[in-house]
Formats: sequence, C-alpha cells, structure tokens
Amino acid sequence: MAPHRIAALGRWLRGELKRLKLRHLRSVAAGLILAVAGLFGGLDTVESGRTVFAADEPHSDGQYTLTVARATVVDELRAGRRTIAPAQPGLRYLGVVSTVRNDGTIPGRLYGELRLVDQPRSAPVGVFRLADGSPITQLGPGLEETLVFVWRIPDSAIRPEVTLRVARKRFTELLVTYGKNWVDSPTDYAEITLPVTIT
Repeated sequence: MAPHRIAALGRWLRGELKRLKLRHLRSVAAGLILAVAGLFGGLDTVESGRTVFAADEPHSDGQYTLTVARATVVDELRAGRRTIAPAQPGLRYLGVVSTVRNDGTIPGRLYGELRLVDQPRSAPVGVFRLADGSPITQLGPGLEETLVFVWRIPDSAIRPEVTLRVARKRFTELLVTYGKNWVDSPTDYAEITLPVTIT
C-alpha cells in the first residue's frame, strides 16, 4: 500500500474515533470484554432442565433437602379423632409423605414446594405434620419435619403412579420489595414418580 494511502487511512480512523461519543465507546468496550470472556469460557450457561430423583433419596432444591417416601390415596383425612378433611362424593385425597429440612438462613414457605404433574383437576389442601396432623405453612432455618403434602383429586384422576415436581431455587434480591428471598426457577426442576397406595 502506498505511503499516502496509509496516511489517509490513519487520518480517517482518527476522525472516526473523535466522532464516537462516550456511550458508543462504552458499547464497543463492553462488546470486546464479552467477546474475550466468551473465548475463555466466561459465558458458559448453567445447566438447566429436568432431573429425576427417587423415593428415599435426598434431593436438594437449593433451599430445602427433601426425602420423599410414599404416596397414598384416602377417602378422608383424619388426625386421631379429629377430621381434617371429610369424605366428599367423587373426590379422594392424595397424600405424599416427605421429610423436609430447611438448609437456608430464613424461614421458607412450604405451600407449592411439591407440585403434581399432569393433574389439572387437582387442588392443594395443605401441608401437615405427620406426627399430629397439625397444619404447617413455613419451616424455619435448620429445622427438619416429616410432612404430608395433600391434594384433593377426582376419583377419575387416580392412577397407579403419581409424578411430582420440585423447582430449583436461588436466593436472590427481590425486585418489587426490599430484601432477599428464595425464588423458583421456571426451567430448572426435578421430578419424582411414586407408586400410589389406595386405601
């Protein structure tokens, strides 16, 4: 290339750089940083999707460690002489027994921790302590309880097996309110399939 063309190219580059505004320079710098990070694996994505765990196998969702034991269908829910949920025509109660330990540093809600898969006509009844049938909505940090998660399901929806889903959680800053809390991942979850005992 002729020397006068090299000089002209240099003048043109200097002129273009002078015309760029500060925000454009920031965009260029951010693009260069991302490109370099990508070359060295800095942009690797976190594995997400569906995983499977088995009965009596501890599973951590980030906040809780659950050990799901069994699933049973009954006509009514009783705790000793007390009726928690009475029998209703055409409906049964599905109870899933699980030991749950809060591994986090704040109390955590239990409602929605286990979700039924492919049971659109089911309705959650609540979460109860197995020991005495008392309802429980939260579990404090470091505490462990054996619980029964209960749903009301139509007779026609009873199957020999049931599949439950547990969302992966992360402790994050809340956008609407102040503070941090556990948030369910919409794409990262684990599933367990259990045989159902019908009594």
